[in-house]
Parts: sequence; C-alpha cells; structure tokens
Amino acid sequence: MHVVNQRVEVITVFRQQGEVGLLCYPAKMKYQGHEVLFTELGLRHPTAKGKRMVHVFDMSDGNSDYRLEFDAEALTWTLVAILEGQGGGYNAASST
Repeated sequence: MHVVNQRVEVITVFRQQGEVGLLCYPAKMKYQGHEVLFTELGLRHPTAKGKRMVHVFDMSDGNSDYRLEFDAEALTWTLVAILEGQGGGYNAASST
C-alpha cells in the first residue's frame, strides 16, 4: 500500500434517488496529471475526525484500489492511499 495523503480533484456523482450508499460517490479523480476513472465502489462510511465529519470511500479502477476521504466541513477530497493492482500502478484513463 502506498500512502499518499494528498488533496486531489474529484468529479462526484450525486443521485436524486436510490440506495443510500449510492446517492453520492466519486466517479473519477485527477492525480499526478492523469484522470483515474473509478469502476467500483467497495466501501463508503462516515466517520468523525475531531469535530469534523469525513466520508471515507474505497474505490477501484479495475486495477488498483484507492482510499479517498471527503471532508464535509472543508469540502475537500484527499487521496489517502493506493493499493496497486497487478499492473504495477494506478490505471490512468487519460493524461490531462
């Protein structure tokens, strides 16, 4: 596991209806100049960090796994860690 702890840009999906766990989730992120397209949501749970509410998302691009945190007070996304897949690194959908 590669610990990152870096703020990242995220495109988020907000749905009007559906399962509670699927109403809001990250669809893709920009990391090190590349877009990572998420294909699976593994886990989502809210947790408290001091007085702040943070939502933790474990996502996959089909190759690597990513842990992201959304700080509901600061409205920021942080890439906490990457668990690299068999391809040896994150799967960049495209360079930007």
